Amino acid sequence: MQIMPTRIANIIYPKDLPNVLFTSLIIACLLLGLASLSHGTGLQGWLHVFESWLLMLIIIPTATATIALPFKYRDPALELKLMYYLGMFVALLFTLAKLRYWR
Repeated sequence: MQIMPTRIANIIYPKDLPNVLFTSLIIACLLLGLASLSHGTGLQGWLHVFESWLLMLIIIPTATATIALPFKYRDPALELKLMYYLGMFVALLFTLAKLRYWR
């Protein structure tokens, strides 16, 4: 029995994920970014927060989606939006490790 490529895409790539999952990921990144307030006082602390938000919400997710572009060319069923959210999750894990070990 041969599996059709569209069926493989439906098995590999998740469909109909709840929006609450993505919303909670964004909220977790925003709240975790506020932890950078402890690295400075006043304006310097808020600059650290802005840097964390920029890293978690824009830079790492965009880099992940950019790296996934050749895979999108190879398989049109790949959703770059999901790759962007994957990058946000990786950035969240990176920031957790950063806060744990970099004092």
